Amino acid sequence: MRRKELEKLKRINATTKMIRIAQDNILPFPVKEGEDWNEREFTTRYDMMIRCQSRGKYLMVCLFFPKLIAQGETTPTYEIYLNPEGHEFETRILPGPGQIPKWSSAKIVNLSMVANETLLWSQWSYKKNFIDSRIWINRDGKETLKRYLRTKESGWRAINEFQNKCRDEQIKRAEEREKAPWDEDMALVPKELPGFKRWSEHEACPDTFIFYDSVKSKEGYCSYCRTMVPIGEKPKHKKETRCSSCHRKAEFWLNTYTHTARAMGWDTVCIQPIKDGFVIRRFYNTMSYRSKDKEKPDITHSEHTRAICQNSSVRKYEWMEYKGKETRWVSSMKYGGGRIGGRLYRGNIKGLKNGPLKRSTVFDWGRKLPCDDVYEYLTEEREHPVIEQLVKIGIKNLAADILQMYMCKKYIDESKTDICGILKIDKARLKRLKKINAGIKGLVWMQLEKTTNTIWPDEMLQGMQEIGYPSDFDFLPMPLNYRKIWNYVNKQAKKSNETLSQTLITWRDYYNMAEAEKWNVEAQQIGWPKDLKDAHMEAILAVNGSSIKAKTEILKKKWPKVNSILPQTKKFEYKHGKYQIVAATCIEDMVREGTALNHCMDRADFYYDRIEKYEAYPFFLRKVDHPDKPWYTLEVESSGNIRQKRTTGDNQNPDLEDAIPFLKEWQKVFKSRMTPEEIQYGILANEERIKEYKKLRKDGNKIWHGKLAGKLLVDVLEADFMEAM
Repeated sequence: MRRKELEKLKRINATTKMIRIAQDNILPFPVKEGEDWNEREFTTRYDMMIRCQSRGKYLMVCLFFPKLIAQGETTPTYEIYLNPEGHEFETRILPGPGQIPKWSSAKIVNLSMVANETLLWSQWSYKKNFIDSRIWINRDGKETLKRYLRTKESGWRAINEFQNKCRDEQIKRAEEREKAPWDEDMALVPKELPGFKRWSEHEACPDTFIFYDSVKSKEGYCSYCRTMVPIGEKPKHKKETRCSSCHRKAEFWLNTYTHTARAMGWDTVCIQPIKDGFVIRRFYNTMSYRSKDKEKPDITHSEHTRAICQNSSVRKYEWMEYKGKETRWVSSMKYGGGRIGGRLYRGNIKGLKNGPLKRSTVFDWGRKLPCDDVYEYLTEEREHPVIEQLVKIGIKNLAADILQMYMCKKYIDESKTDICGILKIDKARLKRLKKINAGIKGLVWMQLEKTTNTIWPDEMLQGMQEIGYPSDFDFLPMPLNYRKIWNYVNKQAKKSNETLSQTLITWRDYYNMAEAEKWNVEAQQIGWPKDLKDAHMEAILAVNGSSIKAKTEILKKKWPKVNSILPQTKKFEYKHGKYQIVAATCIEDMVREGTALNHCMDRADFYYDRIEKYEAYPFFLRKVDHPDKPWYTLEVESSGNIRQKRTTGDNQNPDLEDAIPFLKEWQKVFKSRMTPEEIQYGILANEERIKEYKKLRKDGNKIWHGKLAGKLLVDVLEADFMEAM
């Protein structure tokens, strides 16, 4: 609509009849309408008055308010122009004298004075007839609206219906304009590659099941081989194994529970050439065995994300709901773009290598890319050519670090063109870098080697990159002798059976505590102790000496029975071969153990609660040659069942495996020393544990820290459980 043209149209003013009605608008008696909370008392008959006339192709509708007419205002407050042929409307707001009129695209029910003075804003709260009776319009006006707008509605409802239709058409046209370029992009996407679906459902599936009938079964059905295969061990439901035919990792699954088996959902990605570029497509796959027919699992294979890459332009799309109206391909660029991660299909490498990905190394990584987004990899590779160079010469760890960690880029010089210049090393060191397949930490150590004009053994470089960066040794006094440091850390790691990086953490932690206690760390025997792990525990106990006493006193008051119960467990102490079991005979023993090993023995109330209920007791697994050195803490049920076996940081290390036969032997000894009363306690303890595990599984409690982060707590506890046979 042309507003200048509308302004020239003949005006409509209030009639004499409308003035008379407005002046006599007060009801003789107030009227109540509505129910409960929305009940309201009305003292007037009309809230608004409508007059309309045709003006050529337009229908001009004027809105008046009785209280303004009664005050002498005969011009309308709003002029609404309706164009039935053009499916459009405009509203002109006429303010008081001396003010400039304004234009609005709002519908009648949303005009400010209409919303404030009438019931149209709450049309669902009152009866239809009552609302309509509050709006005055003469008979001719009603007929004019019906005729012009081709509707069965009358009055304000006819106007509202027309405006809603106009607005719907406007929205539809806008959506069509928005979707048009999307549909053009989707037309570029070719058909799904032959063989990709089968590969996604079969080869790329992360989980393999071997279904069996009973513990006596000699063969089972492999979900990967899709045939019966020999079973060379005693099967157990959900036990990990390896298929004897395809040699894939698998999980035993009892046929009785076939209907509950399902593979974890997985993503697969394929890249296909298009005009002037390529498209990256992500598919989501699931597999479940809802029936007992394990040969016919329910499989879904659906596409969720696409990235159209043409020349230097990238447009991402996701299969999603569009404005609550339909499910279709929608541009995801405004939302940050969809992730395009998953296992990459390699069946069409040849065509891509000879086409749009001629220089790319995206297919050189084997089964898994170093990042979780194929598009991200291609982008980083294009922006940082050093990644391509490193992959092609076989230094993939460094390429992966540069790809994944932005901070890595400060260690390279991308203004150079040759690889040695970029990495800030010489050709000889480049060969060594490839030999040890170094990451960014290895590169930094080699750069330091070059700047200090020295040569370190490859073993040392490999070890130091595992430990960390040179800056990680800043806690030591300068100057630093890195060869001496390496020899020390390597020796202590072997002695403690810890990783090199964990040994450094222990050393730094010890050093800081020793300095805090004002020990002379500059002395060789203090700063570089012969047994770092022992020295670290001594430092912990020294630093926490006062807190141990304080914590013990608090726990003694809270759990007064514990110190009288624990001495009774001393009869279960045992020694044989390299190992021995030591009983915790008081609360202080438990606090010291928890403090030394940094687990929850010293602070978790449930340990003390179980002791007072004669449900479970703490024992210490020690080595005979170090009887006073904390190693593993055991929580043992009154039946002899071992609930938990935990060392530093609530962990279990490979060194425990050698002690398992000793623990089984001790459990037999434990049971042989039990009294009839203790046997009854053991039965109750077993029942409580079953209840606890059931509740934990129902609640879905997870571990949030450490090596086991993300795992269900009940799964960890069940795996750690050792039944006394």
